[in-house]
Amino acid sequence: MTSISSSGDELNAREAQARTVRGSFEAAGYEPVTTPVLQPAEIFLDRHGEDLRRRTYLFNDPGGTELCLRPDLTIPVCRLYLEREPQGLKPARLCASGAIYRYQPTGSTKLSEYNQCGLELLGPIDDVEADAEITRLALRGVEEAGLMAYEVELGDLALFTALIDALSIPERWKERLRRQFWRPAFFADLLTSLQNGEADRSDAGRDGLLSAMAGLGEDQAAALLEDVLKLSGIAPVGGRGVEEIAARLLQKADDATTGKLPKEAAALISKFLEISCPAADAVSQIRALTKDAGITLDATLDRLAARLTALGKAGVDLGTARFSTGFGRKLEYYTGHVFEIRVPTLGEEAVIAGGGRYDRLLQTLGASRPVPAVGCAVALERLFLATTQSQSGAKK
Repeated sequence: MTSISSSGDELNAREAQARTVRGSFEAAGYEPVTTPVLQPAEIFLDRHGEDLRRRTYLFNDPGGTELCLRPDLTIPVCRLYLEREPQGLKPARLCASGAIYRYQPTGSTKLSEYNQCGLELLGPIDDVEADAEITRLALRGVEEAGLMAYEVELGDLALFTALIDALSIPERWKERLRRQFWRPAFFADLLTSLQNGEADRSDAGRDGLLSAMAGLGEDQAAALLEDVLKLSGIAPVGGRGVEEIAARLLQKADDATTGKLPKEAAALISKFLEISCPAADAVSQIRALTKDAGITLDATLDRLAARLTALGKAGVDLGTARFSTGFGRKLEYYTGHVFEIRVPTLGEEAVIAGGGRYDRLLQTLGASRPVPAVGCAVALERLFLATTQSQSGAKK
């Protein structure tokens, strides 16, 4: 489905509901802002997860500049904030709404053009309180718009980083596991390969280039690869540069001389990612798992416990909301707290709202240091569909 159209009473109802959501956010002190639909493509391609990169509409303008139709509102709003506050030293509460564009394959019921209303809380504000504030406002916004029946899922991407950091395994393995965490299928294959000591070993055994690169630093490997490509008359393809390709080949070369990931470490990672429970039980379940493994994640778990307490005080029912350690793995720029509000009866359109913390994003956009940041977005067409469906069911 490419877009949604409405007329008459339905259009008026949709617009009224969108105003309700925006009004709820603005009443909480969030400044309304606007951003251009056309955006520089590179700022999205370098920062979004693989799934969203594949669904971004790209084109060149008459001057040859690569542009895209914005696939989200967060990055444009962050750029606007940095224009005002380049060092990220002052907090800001910003609210943006408008159309976003994401390609959908033929036959999908998802929209390729739809409207969002989002919040961004940027700058030096206590992260626990900010996480709770954004989550509470997302819930309030959809409830004031008429949504009463929904599910909430919570996660914390910082937990996985803390787990990997605590393991006694080579640093290059830690880096690979952290980097591929966002790609669940690839991550599963990587974990199996490292555990079996088979990660790309077949290539390393027969590839002379890999043998030549073994033991080189990344700069030396990139220089060698660039020379080989020039001599062969080959240009890098698929949008990957020489440095990225060289880094991947170095990983393959390292795998040829590396032992196996201990089964205990692989099992711990797998068990960790299987945790899905009522949010009220999350800290105790994770502590029990890591205690049995002889490692501690106390600092990260204490922060999670404080956040859950704040969420409970903000009105989130921790007994019905679920916490999943593997949730949020396709959201590449998030760094900590993540959440979604869902209506499962909508199938592919189940996610009504979601968001999370992304403390590293603004530095990649030009800030001189990491800037605390958390935000959320409400999918307005989905929200209207959910509330309409609910009202229709109530009348029967």
